[in-house]
Amino acid sequence: MYRGDHPATCGAGAFACQPHMFRARSWQAKAPAPLLARVRAATAAWCIIATALSVRAQGSAAPAYPSPIEMVVSANGSRLYVVCEGTNEVVEVDPVAGSALRRVRVGQHPKSISLSADGRSLYVANSWSDTVSAIDVASLKVVRELPAGYEPNAAVADVEGRFLYVANRIGNDVSVIDLARGVETKRLLAGRGAAYLSLSPDGRRIYCTHIYPQPGAFRAPPESEVTVIDTRRQMVVERERLHNAAGTFHVVAADHGRLVFAAQMRPKNLIPLAHVEHGWVIGNSLSVFGAAIGEVVQVPIDELDRYYTPPFGLAISPGDQQLFVSTTGSDSVTVIEIPKLLAFIRAASPDERRNMANDLSASANYVAARIPVGRAPKGLALSPDGKRVFVANRTDDALSVIDT
Repeated sequence: MYRGDHPATCGAGAFACQPHMFRARSWQAKAPAPLLARVRAATAAWCIIATALSVRAQGSAAPAYPSPIEMVVSANGSRLYVVCEGTNEVVEVDPVAGSALRRVRVGQHPKSISLSADGRSLYVANSWSDTVSAIDVASLKVVRELPAGYEPNAAVADVEGRFLYVANRIGNDVSVIDLARGVETKRLLAGRGAAYLSLSPDGRRIYCTHIYPQPGAFRAPPESEVTVIDTRRQMVVERERLHNAAGTFHVVAADHGRLVFAAQMRPKNLIPLAHVEHGWVIGNSLSVFGAAIGEVVQVPIDELDRYYTPPFGLAISPGDQQLFVSTTGSDSVTVIEIPKLLAFIRAASPDERRNMANDLSASANYVAARIPVGRAPKGLALSPDGKRVFVANRTDDALSVIDT
């Protein structure tokens, strides 16, 4: 529920977007206060269900805003584990009932959460504590705090559950932690501001993005990279260069690792001041690379006179048919048809590929929908059957659920 809404006055309304239209209705859940839930039924193909979370700070009458930013779904889809940065906790949610079941405190300013391959452990990167909280799923208790580098932003375990990889934003590196001994064994040099990690579908590679560009010459376009780590050799094997990318957020792989998407912002830092007035200073786009296309191609998610900023969370539907992109500043989720995107890229000439990120008419060829959700949507998570996309709305303290 949006802050300021009153349960007794929430009535039917309409959400307008392109190319779908949504109608909403609300009801007050019978869950214990201060938890509220409401369901928005859609007449089109999409259905939005928003579950609002609100907690109070211990020993204080003032509300403490959870600020949910990331989440993961259990292997059977029955539970959702949500990282709340504002209250330094992980909340276990029943996505069907729309209720919070259990909570556990973690370190300061947690930034991400991941689930082990066997579904038994959760790993939460605590940016201000320089640790990773290892949580037992069955008891939902922190079983140990693992030391990491400077300001860890993400943590992902390998498929075997032997080693944990941690992206350290201030350290510009990735820690490799032996989970059996609970000690760091090495650090891998990443780019500037190591931020988000993603394991390839086959588990052989981990992709690391960066929220800062590399140091460069004065007035030169920024450059960034996606650092590719081989989990068997525990070493960096590739650095995919992202031209003119300043902030790169989530990354996800598809097609057995042959296709990778990274959400990014591309500043237009050498433009006339008149462009600032018109609003287009930052381009919102995706970097697409991998064996499926053979090179790095940057494609826009913006439209003419409509800008969806910044692209942050990513989720891919089963069968690699659709890519869901959260756009935090636009309070929406963009749906991209992957086969159409690949066809559009493959049909382009080399010059058209190089300039594609600045062609705002391009997105009409592969964007299927813009789905309005709560305020400041951040992390995305997909249910195991692909029928639901969960969205963490940071400013609303709410979770949206999209019926795909």
